[in-house]
Amino acid sequence: NTVALKALLAQLEEAAGAGAVCIGNDLDTFKALGRLEEVEVVVPVVFAGGNPAILKELWPLCPKVRWVHSMAAGVDTLVPILKELPRGSEVPLTNAKGAFSRSLAEYAIAALLHFNKQVPRLQSNRASKTWDRFTMGELYGQTAGFIGFGDIAQNTAKLCKAFGMRVVAFRNTRGRSGDDLADEVYYASENTDAKKEVFRNSDYVICTLPGGEQTFHACGAAEFAAMKPSAVFVSMGRGSCVDEAALIEVLRGRKIAGAALDVFEKEPLAQDSPLWERENLLLSPHNADLTAEYMRLTWDLFMGKFKEFADPKFQGFSSTVDFSKGY
Repeated sequence: NTVALKALLAQLEEAAGAGAVCIGNDLDTFKALGRLEEVEVVVPVVFAGGNPAILKELWPLCPKVRWVHSMAAGVDTLVPILKELPRGSEVPLTNAKGAFSRSLAEYAIAALLHFNKQVPRLQSNRASKTWDRFTMGELYGQTAGFIGFGDIAQNTAKLCKAFGMRVVAFRNTRGRSGDDLADEVYYASENTDAKKEVFRNSDYVICTLPGGEQTFHACGAAEFAAMKPSAVFVSMGRGSCVDEAALIEVLRGRKIAGAALDVFEKEPLAQDSPLWERENLLLSPHNADLTAEYMRLTWDLFMGKFKEFADPKFQGFSSTVDFSKGY
């Protein structure tokens, strides 16, 4: 990512002007570059060695900052820091929302098919040279339930529909775009059991919630207990949204058919985590969206916003992170 980022920076220097871009991972580097008092845009790049904590030291030296953009979609580590800084929650914060939705949607379908077509069983049969003509499952007619129904979930829902699946979703309130993609939407503002209804009525529960205080352990013991024994849980939003201890218990007891996790409470996943031992778990190391186009996708999104910001007629971004929600 760091190499790819450096190759793309020429575009930004061309747009902003030579010498107008300051790059570094520590305060001393930034100070040596000078011109911090003229900085108007701050861009944390956490996946290329950037540490958002440096903002605490950098912020007082950049009094003219008018925009902060995260090259990652998740801002759960960035929002708490900005909220503590003077003007931090007043400066617009944008992120890479939407840049990786396509690849994550593909991962979700791969996870569903992994369990639906019993891929582990097929691999085991091949290894043991067993001719086992078991009854194959279909996604057609099954129900995909989404916990959170933002851009990632909506892209996934479109693929689910292509397979002939029924789509249900859990959202906080009405009035957001995308409701028409679901056959039924359960709203937290109207039903205290809305979330459990999705867990209860779905064959596959897909959590795409962002991280933050409001979503911490949103998927826990009570929710897993509501699932069908034949159901599968998929997590690809933020690891903090899932109570891993509770999930391990239902997987160990085979209270649900299985789970697919791309994100975890602590990353990298500890070697002694019981998750490694679960045969009914599909595990990926937070790389479901780490495609060959990863850097290009987030960069193109940023450059689009930068050109918008640099326009003399700029009056604000159409969509920014809500500091009260954390996403």
